[in-house]
Amino acid sequence: MRVVIIGGGAAGMAAAIAAARRGHRVTVLERGRKMLKKLGVTGNGRGNLLNCGPGQYFGDTAFAAKTLEHMPYERIAAFLEDAGIPLVHEDEGRMYPSSYLAASAVDALKWQADRLGVETVVNTRAVRIEKGFRVHALRTVYAPDITLKSGRVKPGEAIGEETVCFDCDRVIVTVGGAAAPVHGTDGTSYGLLTDLGHSMVPVHPALSALLTDQKAVEGLSGQRVRAKLTLCDACGKQLHQSEGEALFAEDGVSGIAAMALSRFASEGCVLHMDLRTAVTGKPDMDVLAWLRQRAETRDRRMLLLGAASPALTAALMRRSGGSLETLAQLIADFAVPVTGVRGFESAQVTAGGVKTAEFDPATMQSRLIPGLYAAGEVLDVDGACGGFNLMFAFASGLLAGSIE
Repeated sequence: MRVVIIGGGAAGMAAAIAAARRGHRVTVLERGRKMLKKLGVTGNGRGNLLNCGPGQYFGDTAFAAKTLEHMPYERIAAFLEDAGIPLVHEDEGRMYPSSYLAASAVDALKWQADRLGVETVVNTRAVRIEKGFRVHALRTVYAPDITLKSGRVKPGEAIGEETVCFDCDRVIVTVGGAAAPVHGTDGTSYGLLTDLGHSMVPVHPALSALLTDQKAVEGLSGQRVRAKLTLCDACGKQLHQSEGEALFAEDGVSGIAAMALSRFASEGCVLHMDLRTAVTGKPDMDVLAWLRQRAETRDRRMLLLGAASPALTAALMRRSGGSLETLAQLIADFAVPVTGVRGFESAQVTAGGVKTAEFDPATMQSRLIPGLYAAGEVLDVDGACGGFNLMFAFASGLLAGSIE
């Protein structure tokens, strides 16, 4: 059986290996210059591939749960180990390659696909799927690479496109979402499925930085703090909560804990930052009593000396107006109005996507068109930070590739 997979990311490569192991002839079409580009930078290059803890998914959570019932963590881990990627465990269930290099996982999966005879075609963007199946695509033509005097190779520039077609018996769409367009997922490929009758849940950035009132974070750019974060709507109702690292920028707050809140942001919402751990070292500290004790032996200007960075100290003192009570309140609840979230160019994941009700979670096959499959971020499933998104990509890709 001839199988064409559109998209050379984690889901696509998992599907390719699974299908090739069943004796199918597999071709993977990748619009970029290389396969698995996004996987190569995951976990800040360390490769947070999976999470062995309880699932943390959004979008169609029931579909995600059913998918992982059919392809549980143990089978995904075994797939990676069999591909030559030993896994090691870190806090909160995060699983990494033993090398702590995402590039090691990329190399191992590529080698496995090559060994099984998977054909990989790069610089080729699918534009239409014809029922039956024929995949119509545009292949980018590049000028020859140039070797510079320094010995560095400068890639040739794109000089045009040519039309190519691929006939097959099965098509698996693993084109990703709209997040991180620098890695080749810009949202333009949803049309491959919607043109065939599938429908969409509106997409928006997830795992992206929160944009805030710039005056509220003035002088804090570059400051990292451990904090408990609570996002509330305009009426003060809690939307979501997270805990961990927050990183201030000139226009907002990023870091894992803040990015985890981005999918819940709405107009007029406020970010409440509990800085007690960052300043006092204890999450349940009575801050006012702590400040009064310190005030007994030092000038008020020196109250936070040694407890907070100069930049954070300056921001807290400025907003407190010299009041000990207000300073204590700020440390326990540093409130920052949120104006929005950074766009897809800065997001790690896409929330929303193709409706999962139109696919079978046991096989990833379309309920509308037999022989058509979809896997990974193109579907309306996204996970929390910590390896959940890649785990769903591998799980759904392996199921889609398990074609008998």
